[in-house]
Amino acid sequence: MKTSTRLTSALIGLLLVTGALAGCNKGPTDEELTKNVQAKLKADPSLSAAPIGVATTAGVVTLTGGVGSEADRSRADQLARSVEGVKSVTNSLVARPAPTPPVIAQNDPLKTAVAANLAKYGITGVTITVANSEVTLTGDLPRAKLQDAMKAANEAHPKRVINKLNLK
Repeated sequence: MKTSTRLTSALIGLLLVTGALAGCNKGPTDEELTKNVQAKLKADPSLSAAPIGVATTAGVVTLTGGVGSEADRSRADQLARSVEGVKSVTNSLVARPAPTPPVIAQNDPLKTAVAANLAKYGITGVTITVANSEVTLTGDLPRAKLQDAMKAANEAHPKRVINKLNLK
């Protein structure tokens, strides 16, 4: 009977030691989790260029920064959660769509209008350049025609008229 009690005690002791050792294996460190999440994010084509910050504390991953869309935000969250050892994810990413380019007024209609107005006043030999709705007049012009040239340019309603004419 003493032998069976000793054997039982030994088995219980062995199970306790095994359980204690198994409990010591906590998995990857926070640093390893951070690196693994960063690697997954960099491997994803839609997220590789996004400025995403990754921090891990006690297995909880926090994502910060900006991404191009709400879909990218969700994708980053999904990838972080898929890393083995991650307990949870705090997703603080902000979806910032790419800025739309500013609308610049069409310069061709303005140039056409100025050219038509110059022709209406009988003015030739003047070069018209338009940039950002600003008209620049260059070339040679008789002094008597200067007022008509400026009037013709202003009738097209540009932001401003830049006079670089050489007067004869």
